[in-house]
Amino acid sequence: MGPHYEGVTPRSDPTAPPTASEVDAMVALARAGDPAAFRQLFRANVGRIHRLVYRLVGPAHDVEDLVQTVFVEGFRSLPAFRGESLFSTWLGRIAVRVTMHSVRRRRAPTLPLDAAGELPSGAPPPDQTVHERDGLARMDRMLAALKPKRRTAFVLHVLEGHSMEEISAMVGASVAAVKVRVHDARRDLERGARRDPWFSEWLGGGRGEQRT
Repeated sequence: MGPHYEGVTPRSDPTAPPTASEVDAMVALARAGDPAAFRQLFRANVGRIHRLVYRLVGPAHDVEDLVQTVFVEGFRSLPAFRGESLFSTWLGRIAVRVTMHSVRRRRAPTLPLDAAGELPSGAPPPDQTVHERDGLARMDRMLAALKPKRRTAFVLHVLEGHSMEEISAMVGASVAAVKVRVHDARRDLERGARRDPWFSEWLGGGRGEQRT
């Protein structure tokens, strides 16, 4: 049987993602110091945060450490969470800040797009099926070749579905600057996709098109 929170109806499917009201209950309990609520918030969000961090830093050895840092900072900052956005969105902003700080600190050189195919694929995000991994690993290698700001804007907008306004708040840049970064990232990816038919088809299928 899944966990039961005061004021929340017991769930018929404990494996399903928690509803907004259940997340609110977990946040309230976590802010009161309930360790079980912390664990449930972690389990409900770790897959998405892992995927986001992985896509932002590329195949890096410190992805797991960064994910852990995101949750440590998030749980420390819970008193500042006012519910003005979804908890998942708020946690995503922390993930972007932690990840970009790490990228700036490392100052790792960006490889040219024509060398992207030579990068190691790294461990795939946990939500991928075996059938998807080959193509998505190629996509991750292409993303890893982008400049960090362009990669961040592209990942958040095209892959994670955030609006330009949300990304602007996350990265501390104007909406116009975010639009330029997404556009430039797509241009870079289209150039690199000439060497990869699968990726070219992915971009041409609308996944990489800019949305407003």
